[in-house]
Amino acid sequence: MSKRHSALRNMKLVIAESAATAALLSVPIMTPFYLSLGLSQEEIALTQMAFTAAVMLLNLPLGWVADRFSRKWANVAGDLLGAISLLFYATVSTFWTIVFCEILFGVGCALSQGVDSTLLKHFCEKEDSSGKLFKNKYAKMASYREVTTLFILLLGGPIGAISFRLAIALSSVTYFVGAILSILIEDDSEKLTASTKNPAKEIARLIKRNASDGGLRARIAAYAVARECTHGIIWVFTPLMLYVGVPLEIVSVGWTINYIAAYLGTQMARRFAPKMSKAQIFLAPVVIVSAASIVMAINLNAFTVCLYALFGLARGWSGATMMPLIKERVRSTEQSSVESLARVISQLLYIVAVWLINRAADVQLQYALVATVAIFAPLAIPIALRLRKE
Repeated sequence: MSKRHSALRNMKLVIAESAATAALLSVPIMTPFYLSLGLSQEEIALTQMAFTAAVMLLNLPLGWVADRFSRKWANVAGDLLGAISLLFYATVSTFWTIVFCEILFGVGCALSQGVDSTLLKHFCEKEDSSGKLFKNKYAKMASYREVTTLFILLLGGPIGAISFRLAIALSSVTYFVGAILSILIEDDSEKLTASTKNPAKEIARLIKRNASDGGLRARIAAYAVARECTHGIIWVFTPLMLYVGVPLEIVSVGWTINYIAAYLGTQMARRFAPKMSKAQIFLAPVVIVSAASIVMAINLNAFTVCLYALFGLARGWSGATMMPLIKERVRSTEQSSVESLARVISQLLYIVAVWLINRAADVQLQYALVATVAIFAPLAIPIALRLRKE
């Protein structure tokens, strides 16, 4: 097999694995499932905080492990652990068993997050060292993730209407598929070389070296805000639809529309982002989310709830554009580690945002939309000003 053929084959495998593990069949029914067990919106937020805390604490050390030893096998282990945790999840009945499964799933995510994009960048650079191919393929990977999730979510509502637990158990299938695809990848990417025998010191040096780059700091902050402005409110979407009269059996249609919009966002990013400044790329999703939130907060009904599709559009845009901005400033041997660092910052923001947004939803659903704007709009202004200086 020629080197070029091998690189193309591995690109396809990485993109396929990423697309497979982007899809969770049970997403549309998770909030009703939690509510059926007696959890409040605030308790739902606490379970997600537990997941995020696990990922946040382990992301950087496990990202370093992937860079240091094997990105491929970190992906395999992460996908398998994700599948196993979902099978356990299908049996839970209490708040604390949910927390346990969220933490277990978080460990799997920490193992695999950042690996897909790092491997993709490596294989793309074999064909084109300018970075243009990687940005294009990364956006394409984001598109495929949305398409795969779209088809999976079409099944989530109907299956969830039959059985919440069946939908959760079947969510493990895509993670088992992801593990198989990861095994087939030929990982010849450059590994991180340790200068000491102390991993903690190595990680600390890596953080210090990259944190001294002001441009990189701004891009990481932009990534966190652009990502989380559509993430913190995700657990309120199903209640919003139920509030305006959407039957549970077709709630998955709302999620499907949202993912169609996300796919369109990735396509718009591939077409328009190369012509835009970094500040404009960052501000686009924040402005869209803020505008949609304000309208829905003022008048929430069956018509205006459709504006939630703009959250999907913004998510697709930021998913296709923000991480490549970070990776183009990072050493090839530290790609997974620095992406993990960026995700840690993003997850810190999410922990605060998801609690505040869901706490607001417990008071009144529309307040979750107000909280979204109040949290993210003020953060976006200084970040955009810093990006304009580049």
